[in-house]
Amino acid sequence: MTASRGNVAMFAISQTVQRKLFFSNMIRDGAYGLSKQTVWFTVLPLIFIGTTTGCSFYFRQETPKDIEVFPWLIALFFVGMPHGAADLAVLRSKKKGRKVWEAFLWYVVSMIGVFTVFIFTPAISLIGFIVLSLWHFGSAENTKPSGSGISYEHLLLSFAKGGIVIGMPLAAWPAATSSVATELITLVEPARTLFGLPLLTHPIYSASHIASTGLALLAIAFFSWCFIFISSARYSKTHGTKELVKTSSVFFSYCLIGILELITSPLFGIGIYFLAFHSWRQMPALAKHFTSPDAEIHPLRQVASVHKAAIPLLLPTWILLGVTWWSLSNSAHFRDLALLSLLVYLVVTPAHEVLCEWLSTQPETA
Repeated sequence: MTASRGNVAMFAISQTVQRKLFFSNMIRDGAYGLSKQTVWFTVLPLIFIGTTTGCSFYFRQETPKDIEVFPWLIALFFVGMPHGAADLAVLRSKKKGRKVWEAFLWYVVSMIGVFTVFIFTPAISLIGFIVLSLWHFGSAENTKPSGSGISYEHLLLSFAKGGIVIGMPLAAWPAATSSVATELITLVEPARTLFGLPLLTHPIYSASHIASTGLALLAIAFFSWCFIFISSARYSKTHGTKELVKTSSVFFSYCLIGILELITSPLFGIGIYFLAFHSWRQMPALAKHFTSPDAEIHPLRQVASVHKAAIPLLLPTWILLGVTWWSLSNSAHFRDLALLSLLVYLVVTPAHEVLCEWLSTQPETA
């Protein structure tokens, strides 16, 4: 009887050890199967966002105002603003001679035009910026459809992603969103005074309207994801489950982002997404313009190449921001600097998005 029990115990231990070895080998093989690009630009951002979400759950308090702007202050110098400031270098890599500066002149003129429109109609401009941000965030990592026009799948995925990123903060934090909008508009009050325009009444947007807009965007995202999963499931019936697994992975990533934005303030949640997800994951694509296409380059060197290429536009932007911050901020508070950087993104994003779309239709040389 004792020997029988011993055999049963040994069998149970053996089965447990085998299961542990199976799972450990599966994890090890999966880890080794991931490329450096995947680890650095897909896995690490998700780990960072997941860790930030976990810490936010642990503290269970509204994000302090000094903390919520921290991602935007980092983005001034690392990844965030540099990924947009690399536009000129990207343009120079695809165009030659006079055409580079003709296109860049359009780029600068469009920024001046957007800033002028924002001074005269800030409320409408912010709405336009939200719509453009939804599209920009949603479509940034999607594979560009071949040929002219936008494919149905590309459109659905853009609304599915962007609807979560933009819709969640509006729906979950309408009062805080309204407060940030008021702070942004206040930055251009001196310019409005120069043009003889009246001071605006605050708040510009009611919390109820902001919440309704956020819920509408989340509804659009929900139905977009439903159509995407239905399409992926149908495709998987004849082509295997690879596409469905990929869709589920992307959905999980954006659910994680949505949870972070649900429990943290709008500035912090979108700031973390912008820094650690949107901008960071575009580093490899941008680096291809400045490095040899056949070279095996470490991800950190790719990031460094983008920052180096961005310096010609970064330096004047930093100087302009510093001077404006010093002249507008009585106490030189870092929150004011972060809000000014948001104003820069508002002004630059239309030109940045249109230029990227235009470049994607152009031949490599001209």
